[in-house]
Amino acid sequence: MNAIGRVVAAAAHLALKPRGPRWAHASLCVLDAVFSINAHYERHTVPTCHRYAAWACISIPLSGSAQLPVPDEQPLQGFVTHIQARGETAFSSEVLQNRQRTRANRDAPLKVEAARQYAEILVSHGISTLVDANALLADLDKLNAVESDLAGVVGHGSGARLAYLWMLLGDDSRIKPDRMVLRWLQTVLQRTVTTAQAIVLITAAAARLRCTPWELDHAIWETQRRH
Repeated sequence: MNAIGRVVAAAAHLALKPRGPRWAHASLCVLDAVFSINAHYERHTVPTCHRYAAWACISIPLSGSAQLPVPDEQPLQGFVTHIQARGETAFSSEVLQNRQRTRANRDAPLKVEAARQYAEILVSHGISTLVDANALLADLDKLNAVESDLAGVVGHGSGARLAYLWMLLGDDSRIKPDRMVLRWLQTVLQRTVTTAQAIVLITAAAARLRCTPWELDHAIWETQRRH
């Protein structure tokens, strides 16, 4: 059995589920993508997003896909303005109550700086809402230009953060090959798996399983976070 077949066989033990409620504002997608890297998702990332939503008076932070877009989605420029008005240090400590940094180094930039830069770059390319983001994902030439700019933001790493951003913004064909997904694949295949290899394996396995790559990625993530 080849590697894809072994992944498909192992996936038979996972709970594959359709995508549930998701962030209804591009700003919350950006926060989640940046603050979830090397952080406990339920304990730190989700509360961070909800604290911002409450502070910014976002009434519907989460919504089912069928109900999107929400009528009062916050434009990304509003998110940028909020950070600029407070300053990154105060915004991190007073609004988000999360002073995590982009690297495990006390001198590394705050994650909120990376989130601001992400939002600024997206706005500079005309991306302000989820509708704009989904139009971008369908325009490969423009997408490549945006990805090139976003890759220059501190903390880019292997590219998992950027792939995860597109997932959050609505692209179910993307996966976030983070350490938990890589760990699962390495256990299944009994060998080291790179980020690029993980993307190929999960995408191919999802096609055989007749689910989206997002659904398979999320099922793996849900299983691994319980360990």
